[in-house]
Amino acid sequence: MVTRSAQWAMVLMVLLMPLTASAEIYRWKDENGNWQFGDRAPDTQHETMDVQGPDKLGQDENVQQIHQRLQRLRESEQTRQKQEQEQARREEEARRKHLAPLCQQARERMRILDRPFVYVDEEGNQRDSLPAEAKADRAKTQQWIDEHCDNY
Repeated sequence: MVTRSAQWAMVLMVLLMPLTASAEIYRWKDENGNWQFGDRAPDTQHETMDVQGPDKLGQDENVQQIHQRLQRLRESEQTRQKQEQEQARREEEARRKHLAPLCQQARERMRILDRPFVYVDEEGNQRDSLPAEAKADRAKTQQWIDEHCDNY
């Protein structure tokens, strides 16, 4: 665990760090007339230069513009995803509405197939159901229910 005095020492170091990071730059002409630069003042006549450090990484205007564009892109993508999810929800709701009466009919058919019944052909002729035929119809109807009817 860090003690209270160690915490204060860290805070003080952080606050004083910018002071140690800045350095004065001196400029002077040597005996050949060439400009010289250094971090220590020479014995001869010299100038103190004000040198601006580079912008902090990720703080210049271009980076901020890129960040804003990226933010707009993310917001646009989120909006698009929400719209797609809403469209999928509406489609699923429409599918369920369409299937609900068909599922009800299929369940009613299963109740009919579970007791004795007769088949009626297109001409209105009736005949008794055969056990194998009724079993196949039950299996086919149950498969349709399993594929299309969730809980409706």
